[in-house]
Parts: sequence; structure tokens; C-alpha cells
Amino acid sequence: MAKCKSGKCGCQTRIVSNAVQNMCCNKCFDVCAVPECGSPSVLSLYAPLIYDEIGINLCTTFDLDVDISAVYPTATKASVQVVDIAYTYGEGGIEIDALPGRPNCYSVTLTNLTVMFAVNIYDDSCRLLTTLNVPAAYLPSEITAPTYDEDTNPASVVLEIFAPYGVSYNEAAGVYTPALNNIGFLSTNNYIRQGLNLYAIPKVLDFDITEDTLTVGLTVVLQSLYFAGYRVSSAGKINTPKGSIISPEDTDCMRFVAGDLLNLSIKPLDLGTEVGNGDATSCDSGCTTGLSCDNEMSCNLSLFNSCDGNCE
Repeated sequence: MAKCKSGKCGCQTRIVSNAVQNMCCNKCFDVCAVPECGSPSVLSLYAPLIYDEIGINLCTTFDLDVDISAVYPTATKASVQVVDIAYTYGEGGIEIDALPGRPNCYSVTLTNLTVMFAVNIYDDSCRLLTTLNVPAAYLPSEITAPTYDEDTNPASVVLEIFAPYGVSYNEAAGVYTPALNNIGFLSTNNYIRQGLNLYAIPKVLDFDITEDTLTVGLTVVLQSLYFAGYRVSSAGKINTPKGSIISPEDTDCMRFVAGDLLNLSIKPLDLGTEVGNGDATSCDSGCTTGLSCDNEMSCNLSLFNSCDGNCE
């Protein structure tokens, strides 16, 4: 565990991290002056972990608001992506409540989800003709809504989920209310948050060019997620694949472009041994500069001097 280092009475208490304390006690280099490098066998990670999840399937048919046969006469196929899910909180919207007598679980009422789709329209050769941004109402609270269906797209659903560390909160004017994070594909919501998260996966079931409608099945997933620290085995750093430009020219630039990727390769210093006389000079294994070093100092490094061989 981290150690406390306190001086004389009245001095401020110092708390030293494990990395700093262990390096010092093991007589290794000081990580405060020179950071570690290399590939550790075990890594400490702070990772998002899913504690519970539950999903439901919904389905509805909605208008594309475009005369497909007139505007895109060669259209035959379509695909969709969920870009965003919009909703409100409170009555007629999202409600999150702790279950009475069951403090580790919550009920989440889902209703009035406005799902924004990116609809890709293709011809028979799978060439993209256009992308339409079309909203559709899932779980509409009004049974008179065009997309309402008692069996495939009801007014609301209530999901119960295990959330042992609680939920996240929205804050407005000093009032905190439970929050549900939507994981979408906007730059403002394409990430997870600690607490409850919601995301959706779509599938096109029917593309009616005559009626200009699309039928989309939607899997909606609710998750409870929390960040936690873990120790995991490491297989080393990733190797980034490199693309090459092939050219018959043999120039310095072309050789560089065709060569390996650059990498930050400066190694940590061996500390504790004074090298040379402090002048900003260096010698290589051939000792061409005349720097005087003894055998024990060979291959030791400092910020200003280096000796890679036995210099005389």
C-alpha cells in the first residue's frame, strides 16, 4: 500500500504512491526522474464492466417521406443505422426508480423513443444512391400513433436491471434526477457512461418502394455499467499495419515512404554512476573523440555523455 512520509512535528504529511515507493526500496532507477519503458507482463487497467443487461425486440413500419420510385427509380435495396435515440424524462417519458425493498435493482420505463435512422438506398448493383435521415417513433405513448402496435411496438415497456453501484444523475438548478445514457453515433453521444446505458441495433425487414415505407426491427439493449480497476496479462504492444506506396523511383523520400514506421525509441537511463567529466561530449565504440572512460563506466549513459565500448 502507499506509504506516508512525515518529517518533524508540524511538517506536512507526504503520501507516496506504490510505484515511487517500490522503485526506491528496490534500489532501481527513480521513476520520478526517468519513466519506465518496455513491455510489462501485467497491466493495470481501469475498464468499463457490464454488471447486467437486458434487451427487447421492437418492430414498426414508417414513411420515408420521399417518392422513391420518382426520385430514385433504380432503387431496390436499403440498409439502416441508428444515429441517435431522443427521449424525455418524467411522465410520458423515461422513468428510473429504485425497487422498494430491493436496493440493488431498478425499474426503467421506456416510452416515446424517437429513433433517428441513417437510411442508405442502393440500386440492384449495390451502388449507393443516397442517404436519408429519417426519424421513427418506437414505444409511442399514444395508441393512436401511426407506428403503434400492441404486439410489436407497444406504448411502453418496463425493464428491471441489477445496478449495485447506483445510477448516474442529470443536474439542473441544483436538482438531481436519475439519468439514462444513450450510446449513439453522434459526436456528442458515441461513448459509454458509468451507470445505465441504452443502445439499439436495427435490421431492415421490408423496403416498399411503391408505398415509400421501411419496416425496421429494432433490438433495444439496457445495460448497467461501472468502471473498475483490473490486473490483466499483457501480450505486448500492438503493431500498427503500414500501407506502402509502390514506385520505381529510388530517392531518399521514396526509401523513407517504403521503409518502417518511425517509433519513439529513446531508452531510460542507467542512473547512479557518474560518467566522464560532465562535458557535452560523446564517444563511440571506436573511441575517435578521445573521451577518457574506465571499463566500469562503459555502456553507462548520462544526459550529456555516453560510452558504448571500452575507451582508453
